[in-house]
Amino acid sequence: MSETDATYLLGIGDFSRLAMLSVRMLRHYDQRGLLVPAHTDPFNGYRFYAPTQLRTAGRIRALRDAGCGIDQIAQLLPLFGNTAALRTALTEHAASLTAAAQQIAHQQSLLDTICQQLEEPAMSYPVEQRTIPARRVLSLRRTVANYHAEGELWGEFARLTMPEGKGLGPFGQTFGATFFDPDFKEAYVDMAVWGELTKEVAPPAGCVVADLPAQQVAAATMYGSYEQTGAVCQAIGTWIADHGYTLAGPMFNIYLVGPSQDPNPDNWVTEVNFPIAS
Repeated sequence: MSETDATYLLGIGDFSRLAMLSVRMLRHYDQRGLLVPAHTDPFNGYRFYAPTQLRTAGRIRALRDAGCGIDQIAQLLPLFGNTAALRTALTEHAASLTAAAQQIAHQQSLLDTICQQLEEPAMSYPVEQRTIPARRVLSLRRTVANYHAEGELWGEFARLTMPEGKGLGPFGQTFGATFFDPDFKEAYVDMAVWGELTKEVAPPAGCVVADLPAQQVAAATMYGSYEQTGAVCQAIGTWIADHGYTLAGPMFNIYLVGPSQDPNPDNWVTEVNFPIAS
């Protein structure tokens, strides 16, 4: 490279100040192929950048600050020449950030609950044996992303079975959810939401009419948010072991007061049920 050519290039320090990227990160982006210098001196390894590369550097900085990792930035940079494709990719990334924010908010809420419990007496969840009568239900069963996606399943169920302006439709006051996985799963949860029928109906597409048999259950009533579910299940499990029973079917909840009746979690009332056998 001649001295004349060099006047059109920026040393890594000057480029760093203009691009607002540290020298360390510039070297890292070079190694990863995101921002390769216009010229690297073969004798001393000094890196030189063209002024036009400042635009690429700015895009990298913006994507990094928007939460994109190295691999994701590498996929997005070529899309700056395709506005529609880039917009789609950025919209998908925004959705992932929203999901992550919701997860963080949930984790913060759990931490608040743990801290609050440190100052309060441990909650007691009385467990009792009950007989759940046989009932006919209209049910929608899906494998959903996780337990938090139960609300989405309820939304689909409502759209299918309770058209706007028709109240509870064919249902009484009893609604519930059944969890079919034989072991606990963090993701891809097999569950069904259902409502007890008060009259015969033709099931909408995706739904089924099912006759649930009478069942003996170990049950506890949970007052408040669903964050207590783990403690309630622990109380029921201890009761089952102490009384010599075994589990005999999938867990199910009956929602006496839920989000659709009252948006305040403090007022929710849920019966948690585990079928049992001696």
